[in-house]
Amino acid sequence: MGTKAYFMIKTAREAGGEGYEEALKALEAMPEVESIESVSGDYDHVARIHAPKSVVSVANKILENEWIKHLEVFKVETDEPNPFLEEVCAIPAGESIRSCAQCGMCSASCPNIDKMDYSPRKIIALIRAGRRHEALSSNTMWVCASCYLCTVRCPNDVKITEMMHALECLAVDRDLASSRTATPTMYQLFVDSIKKNGRVHELGFMIRFYLKTNPFAAIKMAPVALQLLRHGRMPLRARKIKGTDQIKAILDRAQVLGGAR
Repeated sequence: MGTKAYFMIKTAREAGGEGYEEALKALEAMPEVESIESVSGDYDHVARIHAPKSVVSVANKILENEWIKHLEVFKVETDEPNPFLEEVCAIPAGESIRSCAQCGMCSASCPNIDKMDYSPRKIIALIRAGRRHEALSSNTMWVCASCYLCTVRCPNDVKITEMMHALECLAVDRDLASSRTATPTMYQLFVDSIKKNGRVHELGFMIRFYLKTNPFAAIKMAPVALQLLRHGRMPLRARKIKGTDQIKAILDRAQVLGGAR
């Protein structure tokens, strides 16, 4: 099974100098090295390695290269099967989670981090640690605003926003969706309304939403509802569109393919 480790590497030669590219290619060609990424700061690269026998032996092998000035073991973890990680990686864009360097840029960019149980950086760490229940029962993915700041700023192109939506589906499918947020209920009622009418019936949708979550909260929204009714922006009766059965079939198929209910 072996061990996985992350090495912080400082080069003895200036990046771009003579022989630098060849030395970097030699490091990437080592069978133990799975990936190598450039970083800023005191070190030049972070390398993820697989050590079938000993992390120390791989470190010594790397240090044999004359262009290595210093090497520090950043993290060591057992290379054990992780069904939860594999499940997330099997979802489109989920495989990018393996490229996360835990730099924290996603957490620093998130506008809703103060409302989350775990920051985006921490939720990725939980997934890679195989801690399914902690990750899926949290409110982190439900609080995500889908602003894509984390995704566009990620230096390793990790698709964090898509991963959050994937975690929502997994949480619902495993009956682990957080009870401290009304978002899962809203999603389900939204889809139910489209299945029934081919479009959203706003009044029926909101009545069902408040009855299932907090009926008293509807009182505060009553003035807004009356204004919408007066201006004909929220019809009392639901209006079905043509092809409702086909839309329902598409949604049912999408839920089956997505693994959610």
